[in-house]
Amino acid sequence: MTCPFPRPARLAVPARWLLATVALVAVAALAACTPHRRLYPKLEGLARAGQYEAAAKLVEESQEAYGDRNSVLYDLDRGVFYHYAGKYKESNEAFERAERRIDELFTESITGNVAAFALNDNTLPYRGEDFESVIINVYRALNYIQLGDVQAALVEARKVNLKLEQINRQYEPGKKNVYSEDAFARLLAGVLYEMGGARDDLNDAYISNKLAANSYEKNFRANYGVGAPGPLGSNLLTTASFMGPEELNGAKAQFPGQVLIPLREKQSSAQLYFIHFAGKGPTKVEDAIRVVMPDGNLIKVAFPRYKPNFYLITGSRVRVDGERATTLEPAQPIGAIAVQNLNNRKGRIAVKAIARATTKYLASRALQREAGKRSEGAALLAWVAGTVFSEISEQADLRSWETLPDRVLIGRVLLPAGRHAIEVELTTSAGATVATRDLGEVELRAGQTRFFILHTLN
Repeated sequence: MTCPFPRPARLAVPARWLLATVALVAVAALAACTPHRRLYPKLEGLARAGQYEAAAKLVEESQEAYGDRNSVLYDLDRGVFYHYAGKYKESNEAFERAERRIDELFTESITGNVAAFALNDNTLPYRGEDFESVIINVYRALNYIQLGDVQAALVEARKVNLKLEQINRQYEPGKKNVYSEDAFARLLAGVLYEMGGARDDLNDAYISNKLAANSYEKNFRANYGVGAPGPLGSNLLTTASFMGPEELNGAKAQFPGQVLIPLREKQSSAQLYFIHFAGKGPTKVEDAIRVVMPDGNLIKVAFPRYKPNFYLITGSRVRVDGERATTLEPAQPIGAIAVQNLNNRKGRIAVKAIARATTKYLASRALQREAGKRSEGAALLAWVAGTVFSEISEQADLRSWETLPDRVLIGRVLLPAGRHAIEVELTTSAGATVATRDLGEVELRAGQTRFFILHTLN
């Protein structure tokens, strides 16, 4: 599929009017082009087949299709596929490039804003949604964990704190986005601090666990219907018991059904965390309102909305040595976050789109009046140019990090030191097993924490 360049009808009008028409339509058509999106069906096919490295290579071979305006998406897509491929160093390098570029784009240029107002937001470089920026650090932290660098993973966890503060500062009171906290990122930070093991680390682990628990209750449950998963409640009780009786009583009140696992018992066992990236997040599509004015001119206003994607595998269970050990629980509803985040700012998008459409309409009328002074043919051509320009140039910005999953699940198993056989059952929403993945036999030692990362798109 190529971007359309409509041809104006042949009329006996001055050549400069014809050139002006072609230029207007060409600029509008170019502004609407996002050719990299044509890659996604093939990338998804490779991902479904588990060919993640091939998917990352395809992204790299298609860098020109992404272009400068979508360089952030180029690196995000590379980063996520390299992560699933187990190429954690390459994944971190891609995510670091994306993060650096997002920081550069944080303050939008005046020129870019003018272009976006005149045409559409696709003319601006994509700098990511707030939640997408935070998810970068989640992936990078997991990459460092798999590389055995806990301290570097902790740096990523601390970045989450700074980013959330920055996100909340950029909005005026009463106009903040619904996404102002990330409970899963806080949960992961608590796990990382606990892995540090020192007194200060355990203190930080308790603080992160407490922040995560509050965020699940006040933010994730309230906005997305996802409460705190079991591993968080367990970790909060453990670290609270280290802090003291008052903190432990508070944690027990927050998680009344949770059994306390003393810190010493946890440290004498091996902890296995399972992270499951499930499904494909929703895809942005366009909704548009078209109004023909009494003078015959067209006004078009376009809005993005998210369309959900169906997937069969929605959950997973872990079996250890042939026995069922745990069922993974929802921990980060990425798709729901995306939908609510967009809905939350639709008013702002609408105000901008209506103002832009009105400006185009007034400019088109002025052009027609000027052309009418020359001839009826010139006036007609100006009207055609304005109508086509309005239709093609007013395009909703449908860009997003399309290789993200719909949701993230988490589970944890405590095991004695030794050798254990690990399997994961992939399940439907009704709990039926679709497939089983054999993770093999693993040798575990006391005090060890290991992560197993799964990804399913079907």
